[in-house]
Amino acid sequence: MSDQAQVSVTPIATKDLAPSPPISLGLVVLLNLALGLGHLLVLFNTGAYLPMIPHVAGSLGRNPSYVDWTQSDFFMAMAFAFPTAAWFHQQWGEVRALSGAFLVFALASAICAATHDYRWFLAARIFQGYSGGITIPLSLGVVLRHYTPPKRNIGLTLWGVAAIAPFTLGPTIGGWITDVLGWRWLFYLNVPVAIAVGLVSVAILWGREAEHHHPPLDWQGVFLLLVGIFALQSALNLGEMDDWLRSPVVIGLLLCGTVALIYFAAWEWNTLHPLLDLRLLRRRNFLIGGLGLFLTALCFQGTMAVYIVQFQLTFGYTAWMAGLLLLPMAVFSKLTSMLTHRYVHRVDPRIIGLIALCGFSIGSFWVSSYNKNASFAELLWPQILMGTFLGGLFPPLAAIGLSGLRKSAEMRGTAFLNLLRVSGQAMGIPVVAALWDRRRILHRHFLGEGNAMTREQLSSAHHVLPANGIGAPISHSLLTSAIAHQAALLAFNEIFYIAGWAFLALGLLLLLARPVVFAEPDARVRLAMEELVEP
Repeated sequence: MSDQAQVSVTPIATKDLAPSPPISLGLVVLLNLALGLGHLLVLFNTGAYLPMIPHVAGSLGRNPSYVDWTQSDFFMAMAFAFPTAAWFHQQWGEVRALSGAFLVFALASAICAATHDYRWFLAARIFQGYSGGITIPLSLGVVLRHYTPPKRNIGLTLWGVAAIAPFTLGPTIGGWITDVLGWRWLFYLNVPVAIAVGLVSVAILWGREAEHHHPPLDWQGVFLLLVGIFALQSALNLGEMDDWLRSPVVIGLLLCGTVALIYFAAWEWNTLHPLLDLRLLRRRNFLIGGLGLFLTALCFQGTMAVYIVQFQLTFGYTAWMAGLLLLPMAVFSKLTSMLTHRYVHRVDPRIIGLIALCGFSIGSFWVSSYNKNASFAELLWPQILMGTFLGGLFPPLAAIGLSGLRKSAEMRGTAFLNLLRVSGQAMGIPVVAALWDRRRILHRHFLGEGNAMTREQLSSAHHVLPANGIGAPISHSLLTSAIAHQAALLAFNEIFYIAGWAFLALGLLLLLARPVVFAEPDARVRLAMEELVEP
């Protein structure tokens, strides 16, 4: 299939575009700041929201498991945005599409900040994720098209810097916002920033657009993909509370999602203008890179969500303290990320990925080793280790997946890999949370009802009363609380123990890939494509 027939799946079209009027140095700086700030804002909302989940649940009067949906559906909407962004660009032009997406992001943030209704909040988070996902490939396309090569290097560098900071720094800053200002201020602050970025983009880029054509959008593919991914995501969200396959609703959603995705695959394989280029899966490196990205993102996002949320709900940490636990990971991951991007094209990415995944596996095993209440300082050391390897976790996977691809094929591959990576992040939250909850219930049973000594102590606490008549209930309450606390800790340890083996297996998977071929001649464009795939 020719590149021309595949243009509808390209997230950022850079060929066949007429040159636009040059942008002065001052406007280049201003546009860089605006695009970098907008890119940072969207990604910041992925990490900063995590420590806010218990507080949002309390404010909206919902179980935290339901509020987890607002994060997982945010990711799923962002995943769906990547393959559809090209249509908005071609249909409306980059100026209106980019500014419109930021305005929708601002409106959705305003609704999140103001509403006290869970359903409105969930819907607004979905629109926030989708509009934010649209801005990412469009803003990169602006840098690639409007800048001359020297300015393009500067723009791509700044765009990349904006990409690597917010996701890992987000939980720390988000925890501070939650404890000091209140969680709604995350969304209040989004509004003026998103509007300003949209207006600056319009003011600078208006009249500099090239002629754009209107390729047909694969509407049937859009519908099938939408039904498939959101049906599966809804089944995962509901499964924890509706007892999985014992619920006819969960079974129906799983069947609906599976059938829709099978039909989607058959349709996309034969259509002339596919939404996703599934033929890329015939390439071994793309298949291994995509599978590695999906599973790594699933394990990483799921364990981090459990880490941040349960340290607040179960172990009594504040949002700020829970965010601080991830600060060493944020700091050290930035350093290793820069080193990885510098050497990933000189050293075999398969070896870099194997080392990073093995290091992350060791860090996960370390976290799983605590059998008592660890101090804050003790918990920081494994985060330093994991942060050291986090920067080398995703770039090799992106390089393996995009091996041998260039120009429009590389862009199609980027859109596909983005969908897989963000879908993994979305599905990881309910999957790991459900696993943690099941193991917690099991351990609570064996520590309580399944333990003869504990049953005897609980029975004594019920029947032996002190003179004032109020001591025994307190003793029973403390014992029950201690059992629940220990059960949660054991389940927490098991989650990271399982994750440790999963990361190790993913590292071995990379050895099955062929040697990586960097086909894109422009090193900066290649780096931008790889960064676009990273969280």
